[in-house]
Amino acid sequence: MTNAEADPRPEYDGDASDALIETRLSGAQVYAGALLDVRRDRVRLPDGAEAVREYVVHPGAVLMIPMHDDGRLIAVRQFRYPQNRAFIEFPAGKLDAGETALATAQRELAEEAGYRAVHWTRLGVIHPVIAYSTEAIEIYVARALTHVGAKLDAGEFLDVLECTADDLHAAQDEGRLTDAKTIAALALHARWTLAPARSIRVRIVGDVQGVGYRDWARRAAVEARVSGWVRNRRDGSVEVVLQGARDACDRVALACVEGPRAARVTLVEIASRPFDPSLQSFEQRPTG
Repeated sequence: MTNAEADPRPEYDGDASDALIETRLSGAQVYAGALLDVRRDRVRLPDGAEAVREYVVHPGAVLMIPMHDDGRLIAVRQFRYPQNRAFIEFPAGKLDAGETALATAQRELAEEAGYRAVHWTRLGVIHPVIAYSTEAIEIYVARALTHVGAKLDAGEFLDVLECTADDLHAAQDEGRLTDAKTIAALALHARWTLAPARSIRVRIVGDVQGVGYRDWARRAAVEARVSGWVRNRRDGSVEVVLQGARDACDRVALACVEGPRAARVTLVEIASRPFDPSLQSFEQRPTG
């Protein structure tokens, strides 16, 4: 057992006066393996008593929902040793040190499923085992796919499956799909797909400045009757905010993969943003 002064948990960002807070008094690392980092902390409870909390420190992970242009999804079938059976799952993997969630998603999609994607939509984050792990899993939808061939890690074996959302829901109903992160991802994807309206931020990376991309985006948004704005960014990317009907925003966001004829787009990154009632038209803004 090794004393651990630094708190490995995520930083608390809630109300400091919350009556349910448990205060960490001390901590120790009780096991460090190839995957698991197990901690045992002493905490002060809300009533002043003390207790022990044991949990696993996790670097974080991502899950990808790869989607073909016709709506078919890509899943994998993989043997999971602790459960002694194979599971149907969406491709997923843990973050390497210093790696962003999107970079992990891009790497894992190529390694496990054998695809590269240009169009990435962040659906949200889930915490799959809140009672005994710090693990958080970021959920992405990957579109505009190109097959590049899988490059599995040594000792990794899996089958790549092509299916529809209905196929996966049927597998869930029949007890063949029980993986919690995949079930959560399906639910998030269904909510995203059925939402009546969008308010999203779109970041476009590649050769996209000095090629008429802002003018193209403004025309596409006005034609689709969505509000928002477009601007160049100092990092060389283009940023677009779209707000309006779901289908109209989705059409413009997907078209950003191509953009104007002179553009060469390598990444379209989409994330939700709060609805802004002040956006009533579409405008071009200064570089930011």
